Amino acid sequence: LFWYSHFSEHYHPVSKAIGHLATIDCLFSLAQVAKQGDYCRPTVQDNRREIIIKDGRHPVIDVLLGEQDQYVPNTTNLSGDGERVMIITGPNMGGKSSYIRQVALITVMAQIGSYVPAEESTIGVVDGIFTR
Repeated sequence: LFWYSHFSEHYHPVSKAIGHLATIDCLFSLAQVAKQGDYCRPTVQDNRREIIIKDGRHPVIDVLLGEQDQYVPNTTNLSGDGERVMIITGPNMGGKSSYIRQVALITVMAQIGSYVPAEESTIGVVDGIFTR
């Protein structure tokens, strides 16, 4: 019970250490993902407004399905000069939300420097992701 009374004195250094451990854990996890053969290193270009993903896969669904290869890869091509908006339609449970989340996750992963679940990816710097 003695350390409880003195914990508040050391709260900030302990909190800082926990934050650093969390960062190391995230970086280690991203490094493990990068070693997987089916992920690619995206090209991030700060002077272009585009999201080009060739044969992208949802990173979570891809792991959940495992070796079954049931998830169909999708290609996305959005650019400031060409197609800037996509209207996605289809039946309920048809994969619309999964596709939108896949593009958003791949975009965020590329922005933080992670490898992405795609055959090829070129993404411009993105400051927001909006869906409706």
